[in-house]
Amino acid sequence: MKKLDKTNNSNKLSYHKDGTPYCQNFDDIYFDSESGYLQSDFVFIQKNQICSRLQAAKKTFTVAETGFGTGLNFLLTLQAYQKAQQALSQPLAPLHFISVEKYPLTKAQLIQSLSLFPQLQPLTSALTHNYPDCATGEFPQSFKATFLNGQVSLTLIFEDAAHGFSSLKSLQHGLVDAWYLDGFSPAKNPEMWSKDLFSQIGRLSKEQATLTTFTVAGFVKRQLRDIGFRLEKIPAQGKKKEMMLGVMQSNPLTNKGYQLRPRIIKPQHVSIIGGGIASACAAYALTKQGVKVTLYCKDSSLAQGGSSNAIGALYPLLHQQKDDISSFYQQAFWRAKSLYSEIAEQGYSFAHQWCGLLEVSYKEALIKRQQAFEELNTWPTNLIHGVNAKQASDLANIDLPYGGLFMPKAGWISPQELVKQVFNAAKATNRLKVMTDTHITKIRQLASTNENGPSWSLTSNQGEYNASVLVICGGADAISIEQLKPLPLTATRGQVTSMKSNKQISKLSTVICHKGYLTPENKGIHCIGATFQKNDTNITTVKADDGYNLTMLDKCLPALSSTINWQEQDISSSKARLRCMSQDHLPLVGAVPNVKEHIAAYPHLAKDKNWKYKQAAPCIDNLYLLLGLGARGLCSAPLAADILAAELCNTPYPLDNQMLFNLSPNRFIIRDIIKRKVTEE
Repeated sequence: MKKLDKTNNSNKLSYHKDGTPYCQNFDDIYFDSESGYLQSDFVFIQKNQICSRLQAAKKTFTVAETGFGTGLNFLLTLQAYQKAQQALSQPLAPLHFISVEKYPLTKAQLIQSLSLFPQLQPLTSALTHNYPDCATGEFPQSFKATFLNGQVSLTLIFEDAAHGFSSLKSLQHGLVDAWYLDGFSPAKNPEMWSKDLFSQIGRLSKEQATLTTFTVAGFVKRQLRDIGFRLEKIPAQGKKKEMMLGVMQSNPLTNKGYQLRPRIIKPQHVSIIGGGIASACAAYALTKQGVKVTLYCKDSSLAQGGSSNAIGALYPLLHQQKDDISSFYQQAFWRAKSLYSEIAEQGYSFAHQWCGLLEVSYKEALIKRQQAFEELNTWPTNLIHGVNAKQASDLANIDLPYGGLFMPKAGWISPQELVKQVFNAAKATNRLKVMTDTHITKIRQLASTNENGPSWSLTSNQGEYNASVLVICGGADAISIEQLKPLPLTATRGQVTSMKSNKQISKLSTVICHKGYLTPENKGIHCIGATFQKNDTNITTVKADDGYNLTMLDKCLPALSSTINWQEQDISSSKARLRCMSQDHLPLVGAVPNVKEHIAAYPHLAKDKNWKYKQAAPCIDNLYLLLGLGARGLCSAPLAADILAAELCNTPYPLDNQMLFNLSPNRFIIRDIIKRKVTEE
């Protein structure tokens, strides 16, 4: 086997008094003796979520590292594998750890360096036992070993990082799941941090591959963004104050270019049209990222549209088996719970109760549905599980003749109070300006004057305004904006009825869903509803719709309706508003597509839906939307707002690429091209 000459490296290793190994070549330590173990565990193991990802992996999980050094990161990864396995009854998928090292330590140096970590001793012994016992300059080109009964394999390449990684074959969907960009800093070791290295990282990365590193150097960030990583600078531990986290979500090597979202220079200011839950969450997410926001609201006060109901239910839309819709709403639900709890913990109070929600199985089809949920057991029981009639009655604190599906973490919220408090939390950043009584009726793109692209002129009843980046969150009102007319959005009317409480129903302790819904009491009222009327945009309340809501409760739950005995005079108030609906019941969030340019750019999709395209989706510059939340805005708005903020701030998206495309505004035109519903003019 050919030997590689490393005579210029390891003899220049020395040790500080505390035992810390010090590389004289690069004038730097390998790790800090006080916090090196914790620091490396935090940056590389925790921030790459190694334990949880190992537990979820179905196939070999691959970690790649620049700079094997003392092997500390490998040992921490071995330790993480052990911990992950201890938490599961079934065997984990195999782990492959690949590392490059141009200047390898000798076995003796490795043993001395790792002696500082007695907590890793058994793993250290396994590593040093297998490690090549070579003199300086006698290391092979590569070395392989297995650990933990063959479940973990180690490949060491004793070569320059870029050259070493170039020897690896990438699989069809990439090779590497997680990157540890270690090694000495770019200032100390600029040769390693070459453009060729980043090219290899891009070539080998799987979609959703993560990357962590101690360095936050500007040129490293630029190179990583160029190969498709979305980056976030976050606080580190120990002597290192900052670190960088990246996720491969914008790989220019993709063959589905139409799924690539446009890159944008992080704006200093964003304008939002809206006033409800979508714009509140968007404003909060952006201001937390340091972006200044101006909100244009057509009403005299906030939360007067679909977010103005007295009580709204928060729960996910779940099907018997996992599909795109259920997967999105499950993640959206947990994110909504997290955000609303965060707002409340900051002292911004709003009426709410996490009392659970019961979907009552009041007819045969729903009984069979409940049985299917219980048999398939697709979802965790803390999200949804079946209950019998007695259990349902106990949970609801009223007599119910039916069982159902219970969601213990769900509940109800006062949407109007919530929206105003989310806006208040955003205002507390001193980055939000709210302009009420300002109805934007027309938007017009202006000529580009700088590298940030064209800006927008907004026409309103208060005059003209300019926006460098514009986000439309105006619900059903936004459908009439000219630039959004090609999108398949519709307005659907819904009327909710508020009923006065009485002693027969006042003790209701969970949200009840049948064909409609019935909420627990808040401020002396319960909400029932709601109507669902397509092609009706009249928001004047109709007496007949209140009757419909009462009748729906009586038809689905006659015994309960009879016990409550609500009459017309028990109606406290009613409210009709419009829902903004999408064709596929998922929100639209992201850049507004240029439909004509899509048709021109991707014509071969009509012949072959798998036709390879590198070109990114053509979109209208600096125009974004967050729309189509339908009747589930309380659930979907926080996660959708996170996606929007990530898009504008170049940070990692909270969802994978396929789910992002499921929410992308251009998904409809791509589907129409594939189905040959449109042709190039």
